[in-house]
Amino acid sequence: MITHSNPFALVKASDITDQLINDLWVELGHVAIRSIIEPTSTRSKFILGGKGTGKTHILRYYSYSAVKLRGRRKSGLDVIAESKFLAVFLRASGLDAPRFEIPGIDTFEWQQLFSVYLELCLAQAVLDALADVVVSTPGEEFNQVEFIQEIQTKLAGADLSNCNTIVDLKRWVLEQTRSLDDAVNNAAYTRKLDVRVPFSIGKLAIPIARAMGKLHSRLADIPLIYLIDEIENFSVAQQQVVNTLIRYGEGLATFRVTGRLYARKTKATLADGEENREHAEFKTEILDEKLRNYPKYPEFCSKFVRKRLLLAGMGSAVANENFSPASCFEEIDQSNFYNEAINLLGVADGAQLSLKNFSDELRALLKDAYSEDLAQELTSTLTEGLPPLLQKLNIVLFCKKLSKRTKLAHLAGLVRQMSDEYFESHGQAKGPYATAYGHYSTDLFSQICRDSRRALGVPYAGFEVFTRMSWGNPRNLLIVLGHAYEIARFKEIDFINGRPLSIQHQTQAAVDAARFAFENDSNYGRVSDVARDATRRLGEFLRTARFSLRIPEVSPLAVSFSEDDLSPSAREVLNAALNYSLIYEVYDGRPDRNTKILNRKIQLNAMLSPRWGLPVVRRGDISLNRDLLDAIFVEGKRESFDALLKAASLRWNSVIRSLGTEISQPALF
Repeated sequence: MITHSNPFALVKASDITDQLINDLWVELGHVAIRSIIEPTSTRSKFILGGKGTGKTHILRYYSYSAVKLRGRRKSGLDVIAESKFLAVFLRASGLDAPRFEIPGIDTFEWQQLFSVYLELCLAQAVLDALADVVVSTPGEEFNQVEFIQEIQTKLAGADLSNCNTIVDLKRWVLEQTRSLDDAVNNAAYTRKLDVRVPFSIGKLAIPIARAMGKLHSRLADIPLIYLIDEIENFSVAQQQVVNTLIRYGEGLATFRVTGRLYARKTKATLADGEENREHAEFKTEILDEKLRNYPKYPEFCSKFVRKRLLLAGMGSAVANENFSPASCFEEIDQSNFYNEAINLLGVADGAQLSLKNFSDELRALLKDAYSEDLAQELTSTLTEGLPPLLQKLNIVLFCKKLSKRTKLAHLAGLVRQMSDEYFESHGQAKGPYATAYGHYSTDLFSQICRDSRRALGVPYAGFEVFTRMSWGNPRNLLIVLGHAYEIARFKEIDFINGRPLSIQHQTQAAVDAARFAFENDSNYGRVSDVARDATRRLGEFLRTARFSLRIPEVSPLAVSFSEDDLSPSAREVLNAALNYSLIYEVYDGRPDRNTKILNRKIQLNAMLSPRWGLPVVRRGDISLNRDLLDAIFVEGKRESFDALLKAASLRWNSVIRSLGTEISQPALF
């Protein structure tokens, strides 16, 4: 019985302590993390990613307050010297940015005021860190007066004559911040900005980096990094301020700015609207893609989960260095053509529905007096005495190889011969049939489970499956495991220290997690509602393909299309679905069969796969034409979509598609 609180409960990195930031940290690998944050680079960086990819955690882990905790016995000066950088963290949402855009006041005035306010907040964070360095480094001399004098040279409109220490300067910054707060609050009533700003943009946050060298010689060449989180909370005008500071950095101070995939609204600066350029003033990192392509991501997930369990005190089994989360979850036995799994789950009856559908299609194909006997003979040839999965595979291959000149009995015999060789070799034989089994076995097993009278549906089980579902997003993994834990707690099952969690319970957890991710975790208003409707239609389309008689593509989770076929309305909705991580871009695309032009390719977020019984790994993709693109991605096209989906279903579930309406089989009679 489970008595602990849920160790996989979602916790926002912005809400936990610096100590927990360190305790929950799992290293992807020194090179991998350094390539994401690049703390010693003189070029600023935007780190964009979906909800839960770890953007906030990464920034806070590299902030001075967290770095200092990892060097408890070291002075602040030693910590910075060994790290070779000083980074301070600021949440964009903490500035309450919307209050700097009250209607009735010129946008330029608000921009100027916001720029000063932002720099004051950034400077406050740096001064907090430097004050800690001074206090925690006894025996060293810090020239605080020269430090302040260096800053004063850039603040022509400010008087720092009463500031002799960093604490004094902190007090001055706080006073200026409060003064601006009062002015902003009053403007809400007076519609006037009655305030005198102490400096112009870039005159505090940037020069403070050079002044650090005056404070102590060991700080002279230390990069200063401003970590700004959740940039989507800034308006276009406010992001122009950030872009301007990035431009003014001049190698003195750089920025690491994180946000959602759609966070960046402009590249323009306040320098006559001139734009910052990729790979010149800044660089962009898509964190989702980085994690998805990271070869050790499964290993990271295992360490990530074990660390969570250890911190929660989940028993002696977890403390063992050889403990693996995979041992906590029952897996689907794929041996012996999935027979063990089919028997364990009791879904053997699921193979019968496709056999009946196939026989019915054959009867419709053979419109003569012998059709009943011939349909039965062909069905028996393809299926009799074989495991359910090979029966279904034979039907798929038979349907795919049909043509107008096909001799049905000969084709059925040929398919049966290949399947017998594969069956008798216990799946060790090589050749086209083995290749087909490798391609379609997972889809066919899913069909059997779905068509069974049992209420299980398509099973999702095994830690590896959940890792793939998470699709490079650690938060998604927590969502799935959190639901699994709650189900186990309700059933009084301790799957961490006892028997592995059953396939049935894991499947329920996966379905519940997919529902949560789709209905609750991606709800951002009307735009996201439209994007979710489009994603729902895409899921239904892929589900129809996967569970058809003649599966058009292996493990269909993706679609491809020509960019020219995407209407403006469809492109807008598709972009929204991409921004909210309901759908992902597949950047390698797919060459068109005829023109060889690289088509665009997208795939459904694997986290949502259990909602429609889809695979969690992408293999094949289905081509969409202009009509289907509009029906899926344009709002209000539900009727058109239903009609096109019905037509596709008839095509994919018909044995006679390749034969046309006039079929002649004289050799059979």
